[in-house]
Amino acid sequence: MSDETALLFDFQGFSFHDGPGSRTVVFFKGCPLRCRWCANPEGQVPHLELMLYRERCEKNIMMCCASVKPDENNHQSMVTSPCVMACKDRALMSPGEGMPVAIQRDSCLSCTGFACVSACNYHALQVKGFSITVDDLMKKIQRDRPYWGSSGGVTVSGGEPMDQYPFLLKFLSRCFDSYIHTAMETSGYAPWEYYRSLLGYLDWIFFDIKCMNDDLHRAGTGISNRLILKNAKQIASSWEGRLVFRIPVIPGYNDSWENIASTAKFIADLGNHEVHLVPLHHLGESKYDLLGRVYRCRESVPPDIPHLRKIQDLFAEYSIACYFGNDTPF
Repeated sequence: MSDETALLFDFQGFSFHDGPGSRTVVFFKGCPLRCRWCANPEGQVPHLELMLYRERCEKNIMMCCASVKPDENNHQSMVTSPCVMACKDRALMSPGEGMPVAIQRDSCLSCTGFACVSACNYHALQVKGFSITVDDLMKKIQRDRPYWGSSGGVTVSGGEPMDQYPFLLKFLSRCFDSYIHTAMETSGYAPWEYYRSLLGYLDWIFFDIKCMNDDLHRAGTGISNRLILKNAKQIASSWEGRLVFRIPVIPGYNDSWENIASTAKFIADLGNHEVHLVPLHHLGESKYDLLGRVYRCRESVPPDIPHLRKIQDLFAEYSIACYFGNDTPF
């Protein structure tokens, strides 16, 4: 980890869903969780990734191959394309005539140049992720400042921004010195010492609680929830900023009355009184195919409004304001 350079995968300006006012959202690349329903799979791994738009490749592969002069010394077959020829790590292959290229993704891990992307004439290959310095990031967000209004600012998201803690600390301190309102979206999975050192630079935290049962939490995210719940208690008891708990509502996983009641009691015992529900959606499904991964919630049906209303009513029994959809706490 570096305090000078971060690996990001996206920016989003004029956001109204990640904190109060109009905001600039900075998406950090890398996350310790592997949630089955993740809508930003390109934010999970802490390195550059190759995305393949198969339809573009398949549509133009014959023209690509026709543009390459066969070379008897080429390690690939005689039917090949410029991107395959450009890859020195032999991570790309032409599987057959009229078929899109195939990627051996393990061979891409050490790649930094991605010559294959430059060689692709039809934008079928793209790199997800880019490095940025603190100074350049500050310049970029300052350009958005006139559009934030009186209540807007910057939200750090991901991935998990805490995975790049040294940079995050430096960036948030620079925002603090520049009188910029700051918010963070976090899974809660990071050392408490990291959170403690950042709290003075944050105005707002969206803190995810996926599931109260540790075994189910492991099954759905790949990790234990013990550190997450411990951090939630620490933040709630030691910080005066705005803490909003977010709960992804995943039917058949964490929407049982037992889990919802357990979550409500946990939050109420912390002295917190607001929750934001994030219903399952499939907006990120196409990204999994681009990254060569399997989307494990493909068959899951998003919760309907009546079900969400019942969850809302249950939180109300614990004197917790519960928001979902366009009804947000900001």
